[in-house]
Amino acid sequence: MRKILFTVILLICSSANADSCRDSDKGRDPTVAGKVVYSLGDQNCIGANCFTQVFKEYDRCLSDSKVLEFSCQAGKVVETEQTCSSDQICRAGVCVKK
Repeated sequence: MRKILFTVILLICSSANADSCRDSDKGRDPTVAGKVVYSLGDQNCIGANCFTQVFKEYDRCLSDSKVLEFSCQAGKVVETEQTCSSDQICRAGVCVKK
């Protein structure tokens, strides 16, 4: 039973392609808090039960001076580490004035 379940899960995961990605702040702007919402493919079905799994990633601070910025590129999620300017500090995923 475990082997069959593992095979089904493996087939679902390997056939999932990123087909949808939306970025609320429209790109890599460390001065605007953003959220990326994406899915890994169309509906996945096991028997009569179908679902679309959706993920969310929020821009966030890695330190007082660095932001991890999420964006979309060619339908895929991209993570970019960006440094705030010298007169800024990172708070809640955004570079703001000190």
